[in-house]
Amino acid sequence: MLNIATVTLNLPLYKTFDYLMPDSCSSIMPGSRVEVPFGNKKIVGIVILCKSNQKKEQTHYKLKKIAKVIDTKPTISKDMLSLCTWASNYYQHPIGQVLFNALPQQIRKGKNIKEDDFIALDKEKLIIEQNKIKLNDEQNKIYKEIYRNRSKFISYLINGITGSGKTEVYIKLTDAIVKNCGQVLVIVPEINLTPQTVARFKKYLNCNIFSYHSSITEREKVKIWNYSKNSNLDVVIGTRSSVFLPFKNLKMIIVDEEHDASLKQQEKFKYHARDLSIIRAKNLNIPIIIGSATPSFESLYNSDINKSTRFNLTKRFFKTELPKIAIVDTNKDIPDDGISNFLKESIKTQLNKKKQCLLFIGRRGFSSALMCKTCSWVSKCNKCESYMTYHQSQKLIKCHHCGYQEKILQNPGGCEKCNIYPIGYGTQRIEEKIKKLFPKARIARIDSDTISNIKKLNEFVNKANNNEIDILIGTQMLVKGHDFPDVTLVGIIDIDSGLYSLDFRGLEKTAQLITQVSGRSGRKEHGGQVIIQTRRPNHPLLYVLLKKGYIEFSKENMKERKKIGLPPFSYISLIRASSTVKNKSLLFLEEIKRKFNNEKSIFFYGPAEAPIARKNNMYFFQILFGSKNRSSLAIKTQEIRQYMDRKKPYNIRWTLDVDPIDLY
Repeated sequence: MLNIATVTLNLPLYKTFDYLMPDSCSSIMPGSRVEVPFGNKKIVGIVILCKSNQKKEQTHYKLKKIAKVIDTKPTISKDMLSLCTWASNYYQHPIGQVLFNALPQQIRKGKNIKEDDFIALDKEKLIIEQNKIKLNDEQNKIYKEIYRNRSKFISYLINGITGSGKTEVYIKLTDAIVKNCGQVLVIVPEINLTPQTVARFKKYLNCNIFSYHSSITEREKVKIWNYSKNSNLDVVIGTRSSVFLPFKNLKMIIVDEEHDASLKQQEKFKYHARDLSIIRAKNLNIPIIIGSATPSFESLYNSDINKSTRFNLTKRFFKTELPKIAIVDTNKDIPDDGISNFLKESIKTQLNKKKQCLLFIGRRGFSSALMCKTCSWVSKCNKCESYMTYHQSQKLIKCHHCGYQEKILQNPGGCEKCNIYPIGYGTQRIEEKIKKLFPKARIARIDSDTISNIKKLNEFVNKANNNEIDILIGTQMLVKGHDFPDVTLVGIIDIDSGLYSLDFRGLEKTAQLITQVSGRSGRKEHGGQVIIQTRRPNHPLLYVLLKKGYIEFSKENMKERKKIGLPPFSYISLIRASSTVKNKSLLFLEEIKRKFNNEKSIFFYGPAEAPIARKNNMYFFQILFGSKNRSSLAIKTQEIRQYMDRKKPYNIRWTLDVDPIDLY
């Protein structure tokens, strides 16, 4: 008789490996970590299956023995093993890498984590006093309905306008779940949102609340991982990786700002935290709540076809009106270094009232490029098909795609005397102009050039909330989910690039951005104003969005999606291929299309050049393929992945992205 364990490793391999169990250990549970010989070294693996009663003669090769059993109890629970297996099959990623991705780094390395390494949390020492949260009629109706069905899987979508109090509903539900000894997971898209969300939950809840994200220490990750496994914590507020925490008694999952692209992992294991959360909730038979002021089209469509239950919050929590929106035609009111006269006067008015202003621009740096008026030289990256952004404070031009940077030469274009001027706007340029226009104003620029860590961001946010800043200038880092109670004016410097994006989701993302940025204005007792600068004031998106709102815009845009069979009316996968030889990856993708484009249930778009055709001296091509049936696409995606694995084309790198959220 042989006792065999099937082990998966943290390697880019789709196969698993059989090992003999040690004589001293006749049975090992699936989910346990072991140390196994692999080649000429020993590495950590995870047991996913145990087999017994096999005759020796049935094995045609000599099996190696497991060198060491690390866990007496499974590190990965049945629930998590099931979730990771589903994710591996759906996203076509090796099961070993998926499982190890679910673990903190120390546990991946095989470190023994003793339960008594950490002091158990004493819930008796928690403060008794707490603020009572009060819900309005709309909020209370949602709370009662979800709480009534708290013991079964239902997917809820809360579509609430900005400032409508979705978080208050989350807190009330969390309080009720925790009082019944359950655990709650709250997923937010960005690290910088975790401290703010934790603070709001702690204001009202009397329980153990922890944040979980990539910026905390490895020891802290292990501690929280261990606490969740042993029910020593009540609430975790974390980013996408927190979906893999081993909760002992998880009773509800909440995914806030579910439309946000940051919930999709873009490197290596390309999973979507929202979708994995839904699968986990379904496996555990618990409710899941996804919320947004600008829900993704996929989530709206699922509610339309009754895959989820949708609730609407139509009133602001603090009974303020939505901000008034003005469009500035920059063909007529020509901006001076990004600032139109109308925006300038509006800022002046608000500053005189001792109110705050927020200016949004989607690009860091001084300008998107430099150009010479004499010889028409443009600051293009030598390694990429893209322009290099000018960073004035550093006197550098940088490529934001490959990282290449260089100092500005005196005559970069080679003419006798280059007359260089900036093209486009970045946060630095706007900051410089605002300082000239309003020299007495207290100004803060918030982008990845000024913010090195979450602590720095929180300092800026606290200063703003304490009225130590008059004008905030920033990128999406500034506007995602943050609450600035005294901001009464929001200026969106330029939205034109989003109106003509090559990405089929471009208009959806632009509408979400406009709505979310606009929602930072007038959130409490003060009225708000939003100013949008554009050369396309009559664009259909702006008309429908501003006159009828985001939901009506989504309906109009989804009609176009339906005509051409794009998500949410179909499911798609994307293959990106790159090579140092220009057309080599193109020929490879054309070969794939010829081989698999023979079924009516599957459609192909491309292959074609990627939106950025060359990055870091690599030439990029891509192909989309999809189906109206998710199962058909899953089968075809696996077949194509297996074919590419077998082919192993020389000098071609490729990646597979299931349910891509963008084409870049």
